[in-house]
Parts: sequence; C-alpha cells; structure tokens
Amino acid sequence: MSNEPPARRRPTPREQTWLDAVDDVLDAIIDREEDLECSFEELTVDVPIRMGPESDVARWRVDGTLRVSVDGADGPLAEWLRWWSRQLA
Repeated sequence: MSNEPPARRRPTPREQTWLDAVDDVLDAIIDREEDLECSFEELTVDVPIRMGPESDVARWRVDGTLRVSVDGADGPLAEWLRWWSRQLA
C-alpha cells in the first residue's frame, strides 16, 4: 500500500480516472446522439488555467443548467489529454 495521498498516487490499470469517466460519458452521448444536461445549485469549480500540478486556477461558479452537445466520432479523449499533458511537462 502506498504512503502517498490518493491525489498524488498514479492509478493502477484497474482504476478509472476522471479522464476515463469523461471518455465513457462522451462515447455514450455520441452513440445515442443525445445531449448531456446537468443542473447545479451554487457549484464552484477550480479549473486549471494550464496543465500541471502547480497551475493557477480560474474559479467558475455555476448556478443553473449546463447542456453539452457532441458532434463527431467517438475516440480516446483521455489518451489525447494524457499525451498533451506529457508534451507540456
């Protein structure tokens, strides 16, 4: 068992990361040709301005409905984002 806090541990091959979850959701939306709609009340999200652990963040506040529509073909977004992150490191 690792002594590192969970946020700093690298995922094992069986663990699903947030990038994998995004891939799954986007694939499902594309396959069904549907929109993803989420409603939030007073949600605050810190969004990194650039890739990297020491990046500054922009604080987004959401109070309402967010609808995401995806057009195109499904693909490995998570793998692309991981590749891009390595290029910036």
